[in-house]
Amino acid sequence: MITIQGLTPQQHQIADMIWSCDSQEAVAQLIRNLPSAYQQDAEVVHQLMIAAVMDQYEDIDETVKDLISDISSR
Repeated sequence: MITIQGLTPQQHQIADMIWSCDSQEAVAQLIRNLPSAYQQDAEVVHQLMIAAVMDQYEDIDETVKDLISDISSR
């Protein structure tokens, strides 16, 4: 479980929606289908979620970090 401090109620709701997605493709589709006023917030929240997950894995080597980065950019 990850925790991101300081999200607005709207951003928290977006984070819950992103968390329920089962793939990066589903996340991308979710963000595309949001009203344009929410898409930038969704992108930011998604990136914060990725960063929070990566922060949990400090002891991984560069190869694994590159793989995670590649997967998260799809």
